[in-house]
Amino acid sequence: MQKCTHNVWRENNGIEITHSIIHYLYAIDFLHKAHGYSRAVDIANHLWITAGSCSIWLKNLLKKWFVKEDENRFISLTSLWQEVVEKSFFKRNIILSFFEKKLWINHQKAEMNACNIEHLLDDEIIEKLQKYV
Repeated sequence: MQKCTHNVWRENNGIEITHSIIHYLYAIDFLHKAHGYSRAVDIANHLWITAGSCSIWLKNLLKKWFVKEDENRFISLTSLWQEVVEKSFFKRNIILSFFEKKLWINHQKAEMNACNIEHLLDDEIIEKLQKYV
């Protein structure tokens, strides 16, 4: 079995995105679409985490320009990261469909695993999966 080097497993098309980051971005996107806004307290509640933990993450996301905050302290995704979230959702649905339709994995297990890898697969793999499904 070939060993995976540090540089290979961390590379993600030049975008450093972790499982935790994508869940914050998903929460912000969901809340914004559902309510027209998202606040730190709403994000914390949605993710079932403490407000303090959420605040630390949001400061990091703001510093990296993943999200923006307006004068009312409403959080929204920057246009670049809105595209990343939409692409990640698309990837998740392709992977989920592959797991359920081709591998016959039950929905809950398929969804959990799709969630774990959606942001790691590149576009070429997703395109081939989509054609296969």
